[in-house]
Amino acid sequence: MREQHAFAPWEVRTDALMRALTDPSRPGGPIMVVDELRRGIESLEPETYTRLGYYEKWLLSMLAILDERGTVDAASVRRRASEIARELRDHDHDHDHDHAEDTR
Repeated sequence: MREQHAFAPWEVRTDALMRALTDPSRPGGPIMVVDELRRGIESLEPETYTRLGYYEKWLLSMLAILDERGTVDAASVRRRASEIARELRDHDHDHDHDHAEDTR
């Protein structure tokens, strides 16, 4: 039997986003259907598919579908995600440096 891990906050949000996008009771109907999510996941490059986790695949698939529809600009989302990752790395690096000075 597989043990389930505790979900990270971003995984919970990804699941909630998928549910909101595919909700048939949403005013105006669903924005996408689960079959589209599956198509997006199956269209990932083999190396990408192998490297990514479950919810990472969902995110890339949803982003591609929303980009196809013109709902979001995938390039802008990717740029902002890179900026955030860089800011987090810089913050962590600064924090590690400060902590190293504190222990001297």
